[in-house]
Amino acid sequence: MNVDDIQKIAVIGAGDMGHGIAEVALLAGYKVSLRDIKKELVERGVDRLKQSLDKLLNKKKVSKELYDRINNELLQSTVDLEEAVRGADFVIEAVPEILDLKKEVFKDMDRFSPEHAILATNTSTMSITEISTATKRPERVVGLHFFNPVVLMKLVEVIRGNHTNDETMDVAYQFCVRIGKEPVRVEKDVPGFIVNRVQAPSGALFGAIVDHGIAEPEEIDALFRKLGKPMGPFELLDFTGLDVSYNARNYFAQAISPDLAPFALMKAKVEAGEYGKKTGRGFYDWSKGRPEIDLSKATNKVDPKDILAVQINEATKLIEWGVATAEDIDKAIVNGTGNEKGPLEEAQQFEPADLVDRLERLSRVFKKKIFEPTRMIREGRYLRKHI
Repeated sequence: MNVDDIQKIAVIGAGDMGHGIAEVALLAGYKVSLRDIKKELVERGVDRLKQSLDKLLNKKKVSKELYDRINNELLQSTVDLEEAVRGADFVIEAVPEILDLKKEVFKDMDRFSPEHAILATNTSTMSITEISTATKRPERVVGLHFFNPVVLMKLVEVIRGNHTNDETMDVAYQFCVRIGKEPVRVEKDVPGFIVNRVQAPSGALFGAIVDHGIAEPEEIDALFRKLGKPMGPFELLDFTGLDVSYNARNYFAQAISPDLAPFALMKAKVEAGEYGKKTGRGFYDWSKGRPEIDLSKATNKVDPKDILAVQINEATKLIEWGVATAEDIDKAIVNGTGNEKGPLEEAQQFEPADLVDRLERLSRVFKKKIFEPTRMIREGRYLRKHI
């Protein structure tokens, strides 16, 4: 099978990610079947997809001809999974981040999909290998981690499970190119893949800073807003959902290190049902729209270079393990986060001894082994010219 053989896409799950994935496939001219478990969920996904298409048409970013083809011919929707995957060449799962649920869905996808079909999961954290065990075709199971909002974000992480064959990786990569994305190859199935893995230690550091009483969330957000970030780290957590991050951190705590467990303030917010924007309150009050961040509260007790240091450190782990190249790591971070530079390019501003000292200090102060410098960093081999 090659990418030219793909004619029909099935997207299983019509929520935020699912309807966005369906839309970009439709815009590339593919026939798409969008499925969810309830009629109202499917209809909501289709409505949101069509609202987005209307905006693109009004902005002249999609032709009237393609717009009409999508609405009249290319888009189908259903609550029947067997119907959704019938005749599909590429099936993409986008259901909630619950491992048992994903495995149950993959078992059904495998049972009903054509034998040649590639089965992809949009998981942001979970093991592609583990998900593939629910099928009889693990060699044709791959991770396709899209970023939200799917229509705007260019990055897709293409993740190889332990059993994924080269053909599946190549077809999945080329499919992402066909739908206008900037894919990167993740050659080993590690928790968090590239973007979420590189950012996990900085999330742990922000949490430790708050839990240790060094600075409040608004003080940290004000600092990063003054540095030119569109959102600070805690406002961003509120925006994407504290429950989502909480679950991901619990998974990372089990799969990678207890150092990555949810910090105390986040745990308290989640236990109180305060998930951020979706519930109206998290670290901030969202009831009147986006919260106002008082930039005058910017803290001078947090060094942004410490945040960079732990991300650079984690990036070198991925290189050491053969997960991804330095170029793909930087490409992923730039396209997945909006940062101007990736961690390996940012590393050029550090003196080797300073980076080692920073990481050792952070590990010692916050008692987190995950901050300890890697061999590459200790040997000064994190510089791009040496990678």
